[in-house]
Amino acid sequence: MNPLPFLILLIVVLMIQAFTGMIHVKYYQNKIKKLTQKYSEGYLGVGMTKKMFRVGKVAIVVTNKEGIIQECNILSGLTVLSRFAKYKEYVGENIKQINWKKKKHKLVVQDAIKRVEEQMKRKISVS
Repeated sequence: MNPLPFLILLIVVLMIQAFTGMIHVKYYQNKIKKLTQKYSEGYLGVGMTKKMFRVGKVAIVVTNKEGIIQECNILSGLTVLSRFAKYKEYVGENIKQINWKKKKHKLVVQDAIKRVEEQMKRKISVS
């Protein structure tokens, strides 16, 4: 049995995966860029959860200077075809007073909020 066809197929699959991965990174970068342009004041935090053999998630949380969530986007899925979806259930909430009991995507949003809080602390310590 000739291993050449299998090797060619493997190389083609790896090339396709690399190409679609680059497209997905570009999509992510464009999303961050649009949000930073839309919300010039405040803080932006990105949280991630990645578990072995489970759906990975990415959350982008934008708050104003007081810690009120202006926008929350979550990407959840197994493929590079996944897109960010807006989650309005977090909009208008203060990051220090969120009732987490019935919230979807709690872990990834908490991770993004952690990043926002780190930025807020740095801002305070610099002033």
